[in-house]
Amino acid sequence: MKMAKKLLALVLTGVMAVSMLTGCALTDAAKAKAMEKALNDHAQGNTQTIKYDYKSSLNSKADKIWEENGKAASATVTTNQLKSVSLTGVTNKGYFYYIVEQPKNDVKTYGAWVTDATALHNAVKDKVDTKSSAASFDKIMNHNTSTAPNAKKKVEFGVSYVSKTVTVGGSSTTTKYAVIVFEAAPKTV
Repeated sequence: MKMAKKLLALVLTGVMAVSMLTGCALTDAAKAKAMEKALNDHAQGNTQTIKYDYKSSLNSKADKIWEENGKAASATVTTNQLKSVSLTGVTNKGYFYYIVEQPKNDVKTYGAWVTDATALHNAVKDKVDTKSSAASFDKIMNHNTSTAPNAKKKVEFGVSYVSKTVTVGGSSTTTKYAVIVFEAAPKTV
């Protein structure tokens, strides 16, 4: 009987751990979809020249950018600026990233992201193309292959939700950020 109780307790602990991890992943996906909706429905007004498409496969690049550029205690987090970067260990590929402070209200609804999405779209809209210059990764990849004259540009993005705690004079402040990443267009040869 004791062994059955121990086994049941172990199984229950495992189920609770899995459900907690799944909950976090679902919450992050909901946040990303809310951001995607804000970018597509509100940031562009009536012009709708770009279709933003959330790709979870780019989330690992956002994580890596945070690890290399923002996580360290000594690193200064610069928000609301589009920056280009080549990641350590990733050859012949470039990325752009944009860091915003997460809104204080419900970040799983697109309304929370409208202001940030508008600023992000304004930073991105003139940088989208299918090729970068031979010298550097200076354009965000347009994934649309259509040659139609009025075809929307297609921009894929990934996102990582992170936080950073800064201690000054014995007082700690934690700030939550969203790191949005875009793949750079390949360099021209």
